[in-house]
Amino acid sequence: MKAVCVLALLLMFMTATTANAQSKKLPDSVNVLIRLHPRDAQNPLVDSVLVIFDRFDRTGAGIVKRIYHPIDNQFTIFKVPEGKYYINIFCLGFYRDTFNDLMFVSKRHSNNLRYKLKRNDEFTPGTYLPDMEVDFANLAITNIKSFR
Repeated sequence: MKAVCVLALLLMFMTATTANAQSKKLPDSVNVLIRLHPRDAQNPLVDSVLVIFDRFDRTGAGIVKRIYHPIDNQFTIFKVPEGKYYINIFCLGFYRDTFNDLMFVSKRHSNNLRYKLKRNDEFTPGTYLPDMEVDFANLAITNIKSFR
């Protein structure tokens, strides 16, 4: 009798399927979409950007550290692990700008970042450039408070 019960139990375990809860694994990483919107329609498109994602708790420096080439001033970073990140975006090439941000990347949040580009003017020779005014009283060398 015991042998029949043991064989029946073994047969049940061998034919059993996995539970449905275990087969529905949620992804542990998400995609982040970054859009760079120009304020002026005459601004050129950004040709390349350097993106650095650093973990907020300092356990993973440079989780994402790569150069991207945006298409229509937007690009997607695939498979970013969930967490809170310091985000640094450096525009390279003809248009130069820098963006720094702190963001929580999660499946529950909208992982779309939007940055506004500053107005970019081209230099034309012969144009008037205003004089720079320097306040010598507030320089680090002449300020008494900086020597304390």
